[in-house]
Amino acid sequence: MAGVRILGSSKVRARHDGSLPPSSSTHLSFFDVWWLSLQPVKTVLLYPDAAISPASFDSFKSSLSLILPRFYLLAGDLTYQPTTGEVTIVCSDESGVTVTEAESDLDIRCLAGEPKHDMDSFFKLVPDVAHEELPVPILSVQFTRFTCGGVAVGIALHHVAMDGMGTCKFIDSWAKTCSDGSVPSGLNLLHDRAVIKYPNMDRLKNETLMDVAPNLPKINPWPSPDPDRKQLFQRSFTVDATTIQLLKQRAMQEKGATHNSSPPTTFDVLAAHIWISIARAMGITSKNNKPTFLFSFLDCRPFLPPPMSSAYTGNCLFNFAVASSGSRLMAADGLGRTCECISETVHTTKDVIKRGDKVNLGSLDGIMVGIAGSNRLGMYGADFGWGKPSFMLHASLQVDGEAVIVAGKEKGTVQITVKLNYEAMEEFVNVFSKGLYVTSKI
Repeated sequence: MAGVRILGSSKVRARHDGSLPPSSSTHLSFFDVWWLSLQPVKTVLLYPDAAISPASFDSFKSSLSLILPRFYLLAGDLTYQPTTGEVTIVCSDESGVTVTEAESDLDIRCLAGEPKHDMDSFFKLVPDVAHEELPVPILSVQFTRFTCGGVAVGIALHHVAMDGMGTCKFIDSWAKTCSDGSVPSGLNLLHDRAVIKYPNMDRLKNETLMDVAPNLPKINPWPSPDPDRKQLFQRSFTVDATTIQLLKQRAMQEKGATHNSSPPTTFDVLAAHIWISIARAMGITSKNNKPTFLFSFLDCRPFLPPPMSSAYTGNCLFNFAVASSGSRLMAADGLGRTCECISETVHTTKDVIKRGDKVNLGSLDGIMVGIAGSNRLGMYGADFGWGKPSFMLHASLQVDGEAVIVAGKEKGTVQITVKLNYEAMEEFVNVFSKGLYVTSKI
């Protein structure tokens, strides 16, 4: 039976250059603590054509030790401080990242090429780092070589350390270090949480901490274990640049837009299409008119008072929710109206952030669709010296009706990964694809 065999593991420590203190304890911001109860974000990069030798694994580990001083928090542990009640990221001379070496007789090309993902196999390619109590390692990685050729890189990174922008910077920088043998020059990074200035920051942090982890050092993993989760299926879709542009044109036509109207962004139009498709797959119609919500996140670096540098790698995301109903989503002009609704909510959220207020989501009683990620972020450029990955997958989707958007492998494309139950997934594929097909006829 095909599977994965663990060969061994070792801890890779940062090669300190003397610029960092021998130990440190970094306090979390209120942007960070929101993610405390979530399990680490799991990412798998597949390289079917990589020619791997024993030296490849050595370079993989040594390049990690070279890049870690620049991303030093990733070598730490998420730790509860009982005397203060704080949760911090603690780094010391003994800190490091556990690297697991494995081999597999799975078919890597099948894993990379099938739109319907074999999640049991993907989970074996990422370190098993589930925890219910602190301390928790921030980062763990796995290097899996395949007997049929090729390699997989599995990364488990706790979201409290950094958001998608920081994660992409880390993986890209690590890959360049492995490929070139040295850390990229001009790497501009900022990890210090003290740079965040926001009204009532400490109060918001404490309120959030009590909401997500009231029984520290125990953390209640979210979502809670669900025996039916094995009945959820995950698929990925790629939308090309031409289709995205046609979706935007269609949305503008449905809005009855003038030349002065702002066109929807790529995120707006794809989020709207995903939302409509999932809602229809879950049984929402114009007749039953059930309430539904889109839950997502906004990178608020440019909108904080004052704005923050894009060099900041810590979490800097505000959540927002868009409300709608079957009659609006399923209307003949549903794509345009839904894009407009998303855009208006995003602009309102930006204004709230600029004022330094708290985003109030209110009551979200209805079918929930969650969309994470951004079409501006992706990992298909991560060349460790073996070529670029053939496929990248976020293996952390756990909830029925959840999706993630990332930049696709080809320039201008966007990869969309969706998690749904079996019946809904079959309907989603039909609805989602039909919407793109209709758009291509504009």
